[in-house]
Amino acid sequence: MTTQKTYINIALVYLLLFTSGSYFYEHSSSKYLLLAFAASLMVWLISDRSISNRFVVYVAGFSSFLILIHFYTGGSLEFSSVIGTTLKLVTAYLIVKTVGDRFIGTYINVVVFLAAISLLGYLSDQLYLFDGLIKALPKIKGIDGAGPSYEGIFYLFRFQEHLERNNSIFYEPGAYQIFLNAALFMLFFVKTNISRNRQWLYILILTLVLATTRSTTGYLIFLVMLVFVLTKSKILSGSGKAILASSILLAAAGLSAQFQKVIFEKIQDYFDVADITDQSNLRSFDVLVDLEIIKRHIFGVGYTEYLRQISTIGKVKEGQTSSNGVTLAFAVYGLPFSLFLFTSYYLAFRRLLGPGILSFVAFVMLLIVLVGESYYLMVPYTLAIIAGAFVCNRKTEESALANRAGLNRA
Repeated sequence: MTTQKTYINIALVYLLLFTSGSYFYEHSSSKYLLLAFAASLMVWLISDRSISNRFVVYVAGFSSFLILIHFYTGGSLEFSSVIGTTLKLVTAYLIVKTVGDRFIGTYINVVVFLAAISLLGYLSDQLYLFDGLIKALPKIKGIDGAGPSYEGIFYLFRFQEHLERNNSIFYEPGAYQIFLNAALFMLFFVKTNISRNRQWLYILILTLVLATTRSTTGYLIFLVMLVFVLTKSKILSGSGKAILASSILLAAAGLSAQFQKVIFEKIQDYFDVADITDQSNLRSFDVLVDLEIIKRHIFGVGYTEYLRQISTIGKVKEGQTSSNGVTLAFAVYGLPFSLFLFTSYYLAFRRLLGPGILSFVAFVMLLIVLVGESYYLMVPYTLAIIAGAFVCNRKTEESALANRAGLNRA
């Protein structure tokens, strides 16, 4: 029975990842979301069937807020979007609630498993190894003119859009780094049942794979995390922290040119856009257009009208959207709901990690993710942060999401 429960937990955690940006999922997201909700509901009904009353109240307030925006914007935020977002939140809760105190360990194991496969898959893509075998795998049709790829459940082989970078099963490497960095964060700061030797093996695998994503955002988050590993994590002894600090300095010196190109130049470009007509850096351009919409519509414009205004104000083809999830939230959903949402994320981190500096750092890391990936504003994976806080609130559970024994308090 224990083995069966373990496999169910693995399947549920994988489902959470799959519905949060996998390329396969994007082919028919509505269908797969409904299937994920049905599957997680069925397992929850069989294994748990308890629910936090506070979560029910939160969901009611969350969906009511979105319904108000739907009516305020004249349907620009479509009712189907309201239902879909609410389903994502509930699905995330059902998964976290069912897996319970095994969530952290299961998540780490699933991400490391996918990372190991992606490392092998990435090498096969770079060297075109086993080409005949890979092309015998199920073919996945490309989205928006992209070429076909293969398999997609455990790795997206021969994905031409990002062949030089590792994106695992996800639509781009910048999305994949989120899951890798989250697993690293858990290994560094959260107490688990994973042995110390295995922890370091996992950290090595995840760090190597993170390097293959070549994601600016991923590197930046990892560097922020390392600073706090040196000051807050108990996984390293004093001498270990000294060795890590020395290694970081040596690596920074040896790779200074590459580091400057990948990190500093891109950050500098972000702030160098002259005005709202300057499209030399699309991320900065997105922010300027979003801010203009926010100034005109403090309560939001909904998604359909947002696309139209992006086109009108930014002088771009209709259908283009912002890559910045923070400014997009305020433009689409308005100031009240956006403050409600980001406050929910922050308070959830405080509940899960405690009121110290670490919860603030985790929140900042989430904001860094959203600045580069608007897709993750409200997907099952990020909404699981909020859902997890309600699971943690139940006094009868010994949830590892709330286990802070591995942390130094600020």
